[in-house]
Amino acid sequence: MLIGNTPEQVLSVVPLLFSLCGNAQAYAALLACRAALQMPAEPEADAARECLLQLETVREHAWRILLDWPGLLKRQPDKTAVAALLKIDRQFKACLFQDGEAFIPDSRLQIDAPRLQSLLAELTGLIDQTIFDGGLSGFLAITDEAQLRDWLDGNSALSAELLNALYRWNWLALGYSDVACLPELDYAELHRQLQNEDLSAFCRAPQWQGHCYETTPLSRQQAQPLIAELQSRYDNSLLVRFVAVLLEVAAIPQGLTASEGRAYAANCIGLAQVQAARGLLIHRLALRQGRVYDYRIVAPTEWNFHPDGVLAQGLKSLQADNADGLRQQAEWLINAVDPCVQYRLVLTPEN
Repeated sequence: MLIGNTPEQVLSVVPLLFSLCGNAQAYAALLACRAALQMPAEPEADAARECLLQLETVREHAWRILLDWPGLLKRQPDKTAVAALLKIDRQFKACLFQDGEAFIPDSRLQIDAPRLQSLLAELTGLIDQTIFDGGLSGFLAITDEAQLRDWLDGNSALSAELLNALYRWNWLALGYSDVACLPELDYAELHRQLQNEDLSAFCRAPQWQGHCYETTPLSRQQAQPLIAELQSRYDNSLLVRFVAVLLEVAAIPQGLTASEGRAYAANCIGLAQVQAARGLLIHRLALRQGRVYDYRIVAPTEWNFHPDGVLAQGLKSLQADNADGLRQQAEWLINAVDPCVQYRLVLTPEN
């Protein structure tokens, strides 16, 4: 759909193609176009855009928690809370950019600080109420498993119910794999790898220097004391993954610390990396006579759901007494890794 378009047309089309992580997709497209055209950076506007990416991460996590986690616990989701979340989310662009146009080359900053702070407070309150049942600040103060167990004791919050179920069923270490977290990708090396390999194959099933990696919220949260301590006991299992998501959704609205989107240019080729909710997102475009003749996107799902990747390896490690138990374990693991598309789970009897 993007081949033959001008960069300006690309930037108008990309947000229409992606309903999930639309801000991350639009920002990656903008960075890639800007790099290919050798346009200057926009530090202040980019800082605001990166804040929008962080807020989108909160929305994506909270949305999935409110919709999917009740189903894992055999409960009905709170659709009123989901609607309130989406209503708040839609207002952030207008607080930062004129006409809410954040991801075009001539975006104009127009920051309404009081309104922005009000929305952040409203978002924090909604998350605190619906996911943590008033215990958000207590959760953020946890630094080790003993404190986590104390916080979970007698706690009826949605987040606590899910983590308590893992303890009750002894699923804490479920889904372990030896797939490591994706290291920082050097732009020059990434460009060389894409030039030397089948680009279509890389987009469908990416590897870095011959190895599969994961890029998830866990990848971003490894430095947190609670995650580091849990990983020393449970590695990259279900408990650690769910806690990492909860840490992001709880912490981001209270102190935006957006990661920096980065871009690389080489001979009318623009290569951009940004952190989307589910992990690293890569856009690569090539221009010829001012129009796109090649455009590739590598989504986090392609890393995480690689045939030899973290989910595939985690599924192979599952053990259950019956098919229903195995299906339930698989559904929890898939949800923890979190695809950005619908999936179909099929259990095949052994011959």
